Amino acid sequence: MTQLTGSVETPTIPLAYDLTWTALVAACVALTVAALVSIFRTPHDRMASKFWWSSFVVVIPFVGAGVWFLFGAPPLRRAQAERSS
Repeated sequence: MTQLTGSVETPTIPLAYDLTWTALVAACVALTVAALVSIFRTPHDRMASKFWWSSFVVVIPFVGAGVWFLFGAPPLRRAQAERSS
């Protein structure tokens, strides 16, 4: 039997790349979950609009969540006024 001495480098990707991809995936998951929570907490005229928005966010996570926050989510002041009334 042979013994390994010293450190052994792994033949996989460098640690910096691994951490970067992990952070990007975590950010994408967090953005998608935040968009879905926002969609289901937003009052809509029709229930189908929640379905289509959530489908869009799930199918194309990063783009769908960005589009939701830019164009689909109601302005903050209007949403707060609707909750308080």
